[in-house]
Amino acid sequence: MSDRRQALEDRDEAEIITRPAGSSDGALWRQLLGSDEPQGFAAAFLALQAQQLAGVRSSAVFEIAAGGLKPLATWPANAAIADLESLAALAVTEQRPVLRQAGRGARSRRVIAQPVEAGGKPVAVAVVALSVDDDDAEAPARQMRQLQWSIAWLREYFQRGGDADLRGERDRSRATLELLATVVDRGDFRTAALAAVTEMALRFGCSRVSLGFVRWGRTHVAAISHTSTFSTRIQLVQQISGAMDEAIDQKSILRYPPAPEDVVFTTAHAALAAAHKGGNILTVPLLVVDSFAGAICFERPVEQPFDEETVRLLSVVAAALGPVLTEKRRNDRWLVVKAWDSLTQQLQRLLGPGHLGRKVVALLALIVVAVLSFWTDTFHVVADAQLEPAERRAVVSAYDGYVQTASARAGDLVKAGQELASLEDRELSLERLRWVTERQQHQFEYDRALASRQPANINIVKTQIEQADAQIRLIDEQIARTRLIAPFDGLVVRGDLSQRIGASVGRGETLFELSPLSGYRVVVTVGERDIGELTVGQPGEAVFASLPEEPIPIVIDRITPVALEHAGGVGFRVEATISGDLSRLRPGMTGVARVAIDRRPVIAIWLRPFLDWMGLVWWRLVP
Repeated sequence: MSDRRQALEDRDEAEIITRPAGSSDGALWRQLLGSDEPQGFAAAFLALQAQQLAGVRSSAVFEIAAGGLKPLATWPANAAIADLESLAALAVTEQRPVLRQAGRGARSRRVIAQPVEAGGKPVAVAVVALSVDDDDAEAPARQMRQLQWSIAWLREYFQRGGDADLRGERDRSRATLELLATVVDRGDFRTAALAAVTEMALRFGCSRVSLGFVRWGRTHVAAISHTSTFSTRIQLVQQISGAMDEAIDQKSILRYPPAPEDVVFTTAHAALAAAHKGGNILTVPLLVVDSFAGAICFERPVEQPFDEETVRLLSVVAAALGPVLTEKRRNDRWLVVKAWDSLTQQLQRLLGPGHLGRKVVALLALIVVAVLSFWTDTFHVVADAQLEPAERRAVVSAYDGYVQTASARAGDLVKAGQELASLEDRELSLERLRWVTERQQHQFEYDRALASRQPANINIVKTQIEQADAQIRLIDEQIARTRLIAPFDGLVVRGDLSQRIGASVGRGETLFELSPLSGYRVVVTVGERDIGELTVGQPGEAVFASLPEEPIPIVIDRITPVALEHAGGVGFRVEATISGDLSRLRPGMTGVARVAIDRRPVIAIWLRPFLDWMGLVWWRLVP
């Protein structure tokens, strides 16, 4: 029977806590069910608890905030809550209900603290101080249970508040994404800006929305909702610009009329509102990276103020649209304007506050430039060089014939009189034999005419003998010239008949080229930019690829005025004499020649190609 009685008591207590009471406390229930503010809801909750729980002396509801416990309501209104707050803190720390009994006799009381959870975390604490009835041993458990049932109202309220916050965040995110889509879909900045302000005016119930960007230290209006074109000189645009400047200068969101707790200057906003028959104005600066790039000014009628939720929503929208619109605006500028703005921005960072790294780098660069400007070095003209023999002799074929032997080829060192190659002489030998035979025949005729004493025949035959002798001498000379002989000691620089044995050669065909080992010259191909620096007689050095460790002295001997194609540009042939040890040199060697001109600042030497190019471009562009 005791269990049944306990169950009935629990049911009766639950009904008392969860059902609305009669007309006496109907107002409290209406306040509990319809309150939007946590303070009003907590006050109604405590008043109802004082009616439902017997012996309530005082009670309080504390909200768990970032800085600690924040009292939402107390019952009675002027009740002392120091001891209630300490027990509430203990309940939060231990994360469980806490019951404490203090005092004796008529002053004794029982304090119960019950944490309230919403969304899986503690959000508040309800604390009730009750009178103690020593005759009722079951009172503590019953009172704790009644308080736990009542806590459901607080839990539901805070849960609704969390859901409302989530819905608000979703609404803000959706509005932001839709506006971003509107801006991104537009190609150029002007169209995107007009679409953005018009969409914001329609979506947020504004009579006018204006967008402006900072240029030359002042905000210039770029777009006004429902207005495709406007003049920046009219008073309205200037007043909107002033309101934007006012918000950017104070680096904060300005709302007009301002809230009593706001410590801001709204002179420009007041002027804008007064000029257009009053109204509510909200200006949100656009923070892009680390500076304010502009602002958005929202205007509403007098009867439609900007509440806190709307301010948060518009600030989120402005924070998202600012970088996108700024990027579109920058991309639509002329290239010269982009370059100038970039230069101005870098100078501001260099000369303004902060950016210590840039300043250190700039100072080091300035020191380096100063050092290079006063430090001088020898300026050299450097160009490709090739070694050529001072003289080159050609060995040619004296007549048409065929190659019989080849004793030398390109790269061989030869002595004067050494055979290089020979041509076939069989036909010449047969021709000589014919003339020798014919001479012998004429000699017999001459002897016969001399014996018969025929003077006329003697003279004729004598002439024929002389003719045969001349032909024999000619053929002997031709046979001798079938041997190609080196005219002097030197190097065969061209020619190789070893692959042409038996091949025919023509009269006058060059078969070998020889150069003496006693003299060379260096041919330097100098570019057109450097040719004006050279004069005959200037000394220099040449280094060849095969002898990089042995610089060889040279002297400019001749500068030819003939232009040559060289390295994708124009070059000129410069000849230089060479001195020193020539034993290891060979014609055809390539390398680099360097001619000292004078001493100049190092920075002038390094920047010379760029300065020459700039001078040419300047002369071409400037009339």
